[in-house]
Amino acid sequence: KTYFSIVQSYFLAKSRSFLSGNEHPKPKGFSG
Repeated sequence: KTYFSIVQSYFLAKSRSFLSGNEHPKPKGFSG
């Protein structure tokens, strides 16, 4: 479950970055 949790949080961050990508394609402090 640990791996799944990491993957879930990863995709979650990706989703947020994508949704807010209209104004901030690459938010500060976020690398990837």
